[in-house]
Amino acid sequence: MNKLTINSENHKTEISFNDHFANLVKINKSLGNGAREAYVKRGNIYVDVPEIVGITGACENVDTLFKVGNRLHIPLFFSQTGQLALEQALQSFSSVWTIIHSGRDEEIEDARHLRQFRLTEEEFDATTVGMSREQYDEDKMYEMLLENIQKTIQSMVKHILEDNGEILKKVYKRNIALLDFATKNDFLRISYEDAISLLNKNGFERVKFGDDLKSDHEAKIVELLNKKNKTELPVFIMKYPKEIKFFNMKVSAADPRVCLSADLIFPYAGEGTGSAVREHEFERLNERLITSTMYKLHVERGGKYEDFKWYLDIMKTESTQPHAGYGIGNDRVMQYVFGEFDIRNVSVFSLLNRQTGDWDKKRYGQAGFIQKKKKHVFLSIGQMKNKKALLPIIKKASHDDLVFYTTENTYNFLKENRVMTSMVYKISDIIKTPNVSDLLQRHVFDTIICIPTNPDRNKSEMSDGKIIRRAAVQLGLTPITSVDVAEMVLENLGKNE
Repeated sequence: MNKLTINSENHKTEISFNDHFANLVKINKSLGNGAREAYVKRGNIYVDVPEIVGITGACENVDTLFKVGNRLHIPLFFSQTGQLALEQALQSFSSVWTIIHSGRDEEIEDARHLRQFRLTEEEFDATTVGMSREQYDEDKMYEMLLENIQKTIQSMVKHILEDNGEILKKVYKRNIALLDFATKNDFLRISYEDAISLLNKNGFERVKFGDDLKSDHEAKIVELLNKKNKTELPVFIMKYPKEIKFFNMKVSAADPRVCLSADLIFPYAGEGTGSAVREHEFERLNERLITSTMYKLHVERGGKYEDFKWYLDIMKTESTQPHAGYGIGNDRVMQYVFGEFDIRNVSVFSLLNRQTGDWDKKRYGQAGFIQKKKKHVFLSIGQMKNKKALLPIIKKASHDDLVFYTTENTYNFLKENRVMTSMVYKISDIIKTPNVSDLLQRHVFDTIICIPTNPDRNKSEMSDGKIIRRAAVQLGLTPITSVDVAEMVLENLGKNE
């Protein structure tokens, strides 16, 4: 840990950990100052956004969301983006920005992937471009989007060079003239469709329209477009197919195959910015959501449409003007500035973690850090007298190792009595999720307490409760149907041993 090797612009620099860390912090500070100056010039308002959020804090990939444990057993996550929170803020302001800690639950950190990093984000509406909803021009909005991204990054790099140019030049042997050129000239542009054609002609014959571009594809495009003038300019790849992008990216009126999106690709670093004009028409937005791969995965894992309802309601009520936005990965900009291929070498968080060893599995295995397996209990308590009888024991049994799932009436009763549970819908509410039927099929429950509402019901008559009890038996579980037995089971579960 005393020495590091930094491959700046393919030049190896041997430097002590402490010296490199100090340089990194200073350059990172200049980057932040540059972003702040750009937003102040545009009149943007800084907004703090929450970093523990529901599913709407995700980007496209719900598989890399960090789960956050909590006493209420609510599915919460460490935010990947503040985008939708900034869109909320557009109800009050015309242009906003923020810097967040973004998290990705990656299997490992490698040369391209970090588990946590800083993300600088902006959302701005049509009024900042001199337009109203009635006079809206999506192409004009798209052009302003690219311009705002370019100006922000140029301001970041400009401040870095002013404050730390000599460090980059003398210590890391970086050609700062190439960076200076980028602060004064427009970034390069190519459409996604033209990028596919360019790749087909340069060694990537199998890449076709509709494919998500890989890092080696992006690097080749940057190389080819900069080759003629021997520059190191970032490249906008514009207008990706709508199927491979986030649901609220606006589909182009001129070409319905693509959305008004753009990824900015940096030399050395790869994709550093994702951006798009946002869909502001409710019906189109709603259709894009429910047909998206992200949404389908969310529902399969117990999520529901209502998780997005607050956002959809903002669009339905036209509480914001048509708008656009983006997120800049600060560490990608740092990679570009250093000319470094390994993002871990320019990440403050990653360097600190090398010393702490917080992500070392062996370390925590040796420490004997044992986590109990949570027990999942289904509760459906029919009559009010039974609910009241079981309430004290349920309260006593409630602890972090038990997760209670309840149908609506039981859920409301327990909520009124300050016992938080996860509500699930009855089998008869087949279109609503999460549904008891789905959770039974996925073997979620360890214990099923399902006390009949009307024990004298005709035995041949089918009810939700009867279907649940029958399904439990088929799954090898014995459903608990009496208050007395339920008390004993809950008492044992509540011991928390």
